[in-house]
Amino acid sequence: MSSQTQSDPREMSELPVPSPLLSDVPLNIERDGDEILRGPPERVASNIETEPPTTVLDNPLIPASPSEPVHVTECHTIYSIFMACITNGYTSVYAYYAYSSDEKVYEFWSWIILSISVLAMAISFFLKPRREDLRYKIFLYFQYFGFAFISDFLAAVGDKKAINSFLRCLAWFALFLLGMRCRSHVAKLTDEDLSKFLSKDVIRGGVLIGLAQLVFLMFGSIQCDGNADDWRNCNRTLLSQTGLSGMVMLYTVIMLISGVVPTRILDKHVISLKRVVAMNMNSGECVQAFGLAIATCCGLYLFGNYGADGDFRNYTESYIMWTVMSVGCFSLVFVAVWNTFLIRAEMRSEEESRSQTHQGQSSPESFSSEDGLLVEASSFWFYCGVLATFYFSAINIAAAVTMDTFYISLTTISLPFVVLIYIASVLCQPKRRSSKDMWKLTIHAMSFGYVTEAAMMALKFRSGAFIQVIVHFFRCFLWRFCYNCLIKLREVVARLPDEDLETFLADIIFKGGYQILFSILFLTFRTTQCMFEKNGEAECRDISWCSTCISIFILILWVTKIVQKSVKSEWQKELNLSIEQIARMRGISMRVIAQGALTLLTGVCGIFLFSMMSADEMNKTTIVVAGFTGIGSSAGVFISELYSNLKAQRRMINLSESGEVVEQVTMNEEPVEELSWFFVVVSFLFTSTYSVLYIYYGVTLEARFKFMANIILPIVCIAFVMSVTFKPKRTDTVYMRFLCFHFCSFTVIAEISYAIGTFRLGEIFNTAFAIFRIPPWCLAFWLGLKLRESIAKLPPQELSDYLCQTVLTKSTAAMGTMLFFSFEAASCFISRNSLDDSQCSNTSNAAMCLSVYLAIFTAFSIASKAVPRSVQRETAWELTKMATLKGLKRWQRIQGGLMSVTALASLYLLSVLGVQTDRSDVVWVVGFMGILFISLAFVISEIMLVRLTRNHQRRGVVEMLKNQRSVRGISSSELQDGMFAAALV
Repeated sequence: MSSQTQSDPREMSELPVPSPLLSDVPLNIERDGDEILRGPPERVASNIETEPPTTVLDNPLIPASPSEPVHVTECHTIYSIFMACITNGYTSVYAYYAYSSDEKVYEFWSWIILSISVLAMAISFFLKPRREDLRYKIFLYFQYFGFAFISDFLAAVGDKKAINSFLRCLAWFALFLLGMRCRSHVAKLTDEDLSKFLSKDVIRGGVLIGLAQLVFLMFGSIQCDGNADDWRNCNRTLLSQTGLSGMVMLYTVIMLISGVVPTRILDKHVISLKRVVAMNMNSGECVQAFGLAIATCCGLYLFGNYGADGDFRNYTESYIMWTVMSVGCFSLVFVAVWNTFLIRAEMRSEEESRSQTHQGQSSPESFSSEDGLLVEASSFWFYCGVLATFYFSAINIAAAVTMDTFYISLTTISLPFVVLIYIASVLCQPKRRSSKDMWKLTIHAMSFGYVTEAAMMALKFRSGAFIQVIVHFFRCFLWRFCYNCLIKLREVVARLPDEDLETFLADIIFKGGYQILFSILFLTFRTTQCMFEKNGEAECRDISWCSTCISIFILILWVTKIVQKSVKSEWQKELNLSIEQIARMRGISMRVIAQGALTLLTGVCGIFLFSMMSADEMNKTTIVVAGFTGIGSSAGVFISELYSNLKAQRRMINLSESGEVVEQVTMNEEPVEELSWFFVVVSFLFTSTYSVLYIYYGVTLEARFKFMANIILPIVCIAFVMSVTFKPKRTDTVYMRFLCFHFCSFTVIAEISYAIGTFRLGEIFNTAFAIFRIPPWCLAFWLGLKLRESIAKLPPQELSDYLCQTVLTKSTAAMGTMLFFSFEAASCFISRNSLDDSQCSNTSNAAMCLSVYLAIFTAFSIASKAVPRSVQRETAWELTKMATLKGLKRWQRIQGGLMSVTALASLYLLSVLGVQTDRSDVVWVVGFMGILFISLAFVISEIMLVRLTRNHQRRGVVEMLKNQRSVRGISSSELQDGMFAAALV
C-alpha cells in the first residue's frame, strides 16, 4: 500500500488499548495478532483499498473507546438466597433436635455446620450494603432472627437449659449490632472501593475461599461418622474440625470487617518481617505478632489431630483439645480487637487534623521513619535457640534417667525442629566476631551436641545396646564437624553486602525458616495424633520414623537454600539455571543433572513416606529404605550445591584479586522451539511402563499388575499428551514414525494385553470393552497431531512460553500431585498386604478420580492455549462479573455451576483419602459425577472458544494477517481438533 494510507503514530497513541499497529493498515490490532473490526468483511476490504487516511475518531473500523468501568455496589440476589439456605439449615438442625431430642443432632451435627452458618450470616450483611428498603431489611432481619434466636429457642426446648440459650441470645444480639454497624460503614465507601470490597473480600475471600475451606473441613467429620459404629468415636475429629473451622471463620470475618478501613491506614498496621527480625516493634505490633504466633501453633495442633479416630480416653485429653481450640480463637479475637482500637484512634486523629486544617490551624507534621538495612537479628532469637537446645538436652537426660518410651519418642520427634532453630540462632548475627560472642556459640554447641549424645550413650548403655553406644560416641565428632562448617558459613555470610545480607536474614533464615518450622510442627502433630489414637508410643514408631525422615529432607533442602544464598547476588547469576536451559538441556553439567535427579528422588521419597503416615500398618523395611534413600539423596544435593558455591566463590575471589572484570551473565535466552530429547525419553519410559504392566497382567493374570497400571494411568496420559507437544515443528518422517510407534506401544499394545488377560479369565465384557477402546484412542491421537500442527504455527516467543510454562512446568507439577494421590492408594494396599482388601477401595477410588480430574484439567489447559489471547480475555472470569452475575453468558453460568459441583466432589474425595473402611458406592458415584461434570464444563468452554475464534475469522482479520505475514493464525478446525483431542485423552 502507498505511504498515504499510513496512520499517524500520534493519532494511534490516543487509542484506548495501547496496541501496536501494522505499518500500512490503519486498523487496531492487538499484541497477539487479533484484530478487532467492526462491519462486514466487504466494507473492511473496501476501506483498506480505497478510503483515504482518517483520524482515530473518524475511522469507523476502530472500536470506540471503552466505557467507564462498571462498579459493583451490590451482589446478585442468588448469593443472599444461598446464604439464607445455609443459615436455615442450621436452624433446621435445631428444629429436628427439639422434635426428636436426639443427642447426636445436638452434639455432632450442630457443631459441624456452626462455623459455616456463622460465616454465611456474616457474608449476608455485606452482600447488599446500600439496600435500605423495608423489604430487604425484613429479609435480613428475619434471616438473622431465625439463625440466632429461633435456633437457641429450639435448643432450649430440646435440652431444657434456658439459661444457656438466653446467654447465647445476648451474645447473638451484640453481634447483630456489630454487623449492622459494619454494614453501615461499608455503605459509605466510594463506588470504586465498594466494588473492590465486594469482588475481592466478599466473593473471593468469603465465598470462594472461606466457605470452601469450611466445607472441606466439614467432610472429614461426616466421613468419620459414616465409617464409625458410634458417632462418639469421632469426637477427636469433631473437635479438631470445630476448632479449625472456628479459626478459619474468625479470620475470614476479620478480613471482611477490615475491608471498611482505608487501605492507607490498614497498611500501617501490617507487621513487617524486617521489624520482627530486628524486634523493633511497638506494643501493638508485639501483641499482634504474639497473638498470630499462638493462633498458628494452635491451628497446627488441631490440623495435626484432624482425622484422628476414637473417643477421648479421659477428661484431660478432652480438656487439652478444648483449651487449644479456645486459646487459638481467643488470640485471633484479641488481636482483632486490639487493632480495632488502634485503627479507630488513628482515624479520629486524622479527622481532627483535617478539621484543624479546615479551620486554618496548622496540623502536626506526619513523619515516616524508614528503618535502615537489616544486618543482624535481635539477640532474642539467639536466646530462643538456646532455650530450644536446652529443652532438647533436658528431654534426652530425662529419657536416659527414666528410660520412658515417651521421652525416647519425644527426642526423635523434636530433633529436626530443634536443629532448625539452632542453625537460625547461629546465623542470625553473622557480623558478631568478638571473643565473647564466639565463646557463647561454643558453649551453646557443646550443650546441644555433647550433652545430648552423652545422655543417649547412657541410655543405650543401660539398655544393653553397646554398639549404639559407640555410634553415639562417634556422633559427637560429627556434631563437632557440623559446628565447624556452620561457623565457616557464618563467616561467609558476614562478608555479604548489606543489601544481600538483609535479604538473606529476612527471606531465607526467618521467612523460610518459619515455613519449614511450621511444616515440621505439622508432621510432629501428626505423630501425636497417632499416639492419641493408639493409646501408646510403641505402636507409633513407624509414623514417627516417617515424620522424622520427611523433616530431615526439608531441613537439608533448607540448608541447601542457605548455601545458595550465601554468595553475592551478582555471583548467583552464574549458578542459576533458566527455564530455557532446562528445556533445551544444554549448557548443563552432569553434576547439575545428577543434582536434579537426586532432588526428584528426594521428593518421591518424601511423598511416599507422607502417604504411608495414613496407613494403619507399615512394612518397616520399605519405610526404612525410603527414609535412608531420601536422606542420602538430599545430602547429595547439599554436597553438590556446596561444591558449586565454593567453586564459584573461589573463582570470583581470584578474579577480583587479579583485577579482572567479572563478566555479568545475561539471562536473555533465545526462544525455545522444541524440548530436549531427554524429556521425550522420560515420557516414553513412563508410557512403556504402563504397557509392560498390562503385558505382565496378560501373561501372569496377577491382579497387582492391573492395579498398578490403573493407578498410574492418569500420569501416563499426561506424559503422552506432553510428548506429542515436545517437538511441534518436527515433521520429518523419522520423528512422525517415532510418535506413531510411541502411541501404539502406549495404547494398542496395552489394550490388546488387557483384552487377552480378561479373555483368559472369562470376562468377555471387559475384553470387548478393551477392544472397542482402541478406535477412540486412535481418533484422539489423530486430533492430537492436528493440535500439534496448530501449536507449531505460534509466534516464536509464544511458542517458547507455551513449551516452557504450560507444557513443562505446569504439567510436571500436575504429575507430582497425581503421584501423591497414587501413593495414597498404594500405601493403603501395602499396609493391608493385599490388593483385594475392601478396606482400601474407597481410598483407591478417590485417588483415581482426583487424578482423573487433574489429568482432564491439565489436558484442556494444554489444548486451550492455542486460542488467541483476545478470545481468552473475552471469555475470562472476572470477580466483578461473578459478584453481580451480569455480563456472563449463559454457557459461562452453566460452566460455573458444573465446576462448583466438581469442586465439592473434589473436597469430598480429598477427605476420603487415607480412610480405611468398607467399600462405599457413594465414593465411586461422587467421583464419576465429578468426572462427568468437569468434562462437560471444559467441552462447553472449548466449543465456545472455537465459536468466538471463528467470529474473528469471519471478520477477515486472519486473512489480512496472513497477507501481512505478521502473525501466524490458527484455524477453527484445528482448534476444534485440539479440543476433542484433550477431551478424548
